[in-house]
Amino acid sequence: MIRMNSLILEGRFNSLARQISRKLISIIKDSYEATNDADGKFLGHKVYYTANESVPDINTTSAPDIYTDEIENTSIPLEFYLTLKLQWIDGFGKLYCDGNAYNNPGMDADEPPLVEVLLKLDPAMYPDVLNQIVSELADTIRHEIEHLTQSGWNTKPGKYIPTDIKLRNQIEAGKLSTYNYYILPKEIPAMIQGLYNKAKKTRTPFADVVNDHLQIIIDKGWMTAEQSEIIKDTWRTYLPKLSIRQEL
Repeated sequence: MIRMNSLILEGRFNSLARQISRKLISIIKDSYEATNDADGKFLGHKVYYTANESVPDINTTSAPDIYTDEIENTSIPLEFYLTLKLQWIDGFGKLYCDGNAYNNPGMDADEPPLVEVLLKLDPAMYPDVLNQIVSELADTIRHEIEHLTQSGWNTKPGKYIPTDIKLRNQIEAGKLSTYNYYILPKEIPAMIQGLYNKAKKTRTPFADVVNDHLQIIIDKGWMTAEQSEIIKDTWRTYLPKLSIRQEL
């Protein structure tokens, strides 16, 4: 049985994700002006790189935060810090969108967590790439918001999940197959919620969004088609728990 209060709460999560996405899209549009700046800067930060320039690793402090905000939502409630790192790179040829949630693994915390959104874009793809950015942000932001509810400052009733850092470390070290990442207890609900939000945003069947996402991972050689089926079998058992009525 799908509970009405679960649907209402998830609707609030999705609404918050949309609000954040709209704000970030506005900043992304404004930051394009850096591609016409002699120093490649936006708001005082270097964000545009020509083909001859060295690009700092966006996952390190060498890449600056170009936007920081404190998010306080009283209707959920939810509180966290948000940062955006962005790079315009000539010849990049694709869109890179990712996110990180820095959150206390315990059931409580002394301070709100941090959500970091990372974007790398090719100026030649602008503005056509905006629609793709919107859909990717729908996934990324909703995914990270789900992580915030699993522990720490914003732990929600029934959502707490103990740390899985040992398994993550084994996957990162290559001791476990990458596909295991997609069936980690913390990742399953975050993956599902993010992709479901993306499916709604793009008006695409949920199953198609999931299949497309997993196919990208298969194409990179990080998992097999058989392993992707194991992932989907596992995710199907979670859909009723997350109040999601979708075929997969």
